[in-house]
Amino acid sequence: MKAVRFHEFGGSDVLQLEDVDDPEAGPGQVVVSVAGCGLNHLEVDIREGISRFPITFPHTNGVEIVGRIEALGESVDGWQVGDRVAPYLLGGGAAFLGVTAPGGYAEKIVCPASQLVRVPDSLSDEAATALQVAFGTSWHMLYNRARLRVGETVLINSVGSGIGSAAVQLAKLGGAYVIGNSSRDDKLEKAKGFGLDVAINYTKDDVVEAVMEATGGKGVDVVYEHVGGELFQKGLDCLTVSGRLVTCGAHAQEVVDFDIIPFFRGQKSVIGSFVYDRDEFEKVLELADRGQITPLVDSTFPLAETKAAMEHMESRDFFGKIVLTP
Repeated sequence: MKAVRFHEFGGSDVLQLEDVDDPEAGPGQVVVSVAGCGLNHLEVDIREGISRFPITFPHTNGVEIVGRIEALGESVDGWQVGDRVAPYLLGGGAAFLGVTAPGGYAEKIVCPASQLVRVPDSLSDEAATALQVAFGTSWHMLYNRARLRVGETVLINSVGSGIGSAAVQLAKLGGAYVIGNSSRDDKLEKAKGFGLDVAINYTKDDVVEAVMEATGGKGVDVVYEHVGGELFQKGLDCLTVSGRLVTCGAHAQEVVDFDIIPFFRGQKSVIGSFVYDRDEFEKVLELADRGQITPLVDSTFPLAETKAAMEHMESRDFFGKIVLTP
């Protein structure tokens, strides 16, 4: 089969399309033919060697996969060849696909059958791929970790990203008043089409001043943060008394300044969030099947153009998710 791998850390030039042995299903495992694999900024960090995950070479990225079962190993029950599936990336006792095990930048993957989740027929391969990390992460952040409630106000950073655009939809679906920011007016206009109430261009406007104006000086109940850098402290400054900032990433800057005095005097909270659980994954698939949320696909690339796909993601000139179609 074909797979995109790298043998050393570096820029997109280290990516190589290679012929590798087809994976074989051991006991309790399945081989899945990959129809779609979503790109995530985590994979840039892995490729560059700054992810803080243990990576062995050669490495195949790709945590977000949709495909069909091609082969069953021994002792696999409840699944058949041809079933349309998405592996939950951290299945019970299994390796982390695309991180500590080969991922979906390939024509096939092998994984435990215990990781599989059924994909509704109503969703295209691209939509089912784009849904996973964006909506699974957003559900976990907003409703599991930050405990967002009906009628609360939320600030979502970088609404044009995969998880940012998903968070706008899920927050609106849950009855929140949604404020969002981006570096581009066209991305903000798109976000208004699926639930953004107040748009802030952080290259033109002071985020904190704009939020306070929109909330009558009160501030927001929840900040959905995944950027880091300056937006982390600005997010804290946007919180109301006893507000909660939930964070899952920091691609702009991982180590940030932190003003402690207004933080503790305002009784604010910073909450960490990592991936999502299986129930949350199945819930967002159900919501998409019902048409209550819409996975947003910016573009698709064949496996042979993975380098171009990653460069497109790193350019930030996209809205929604970028998907490989092996």
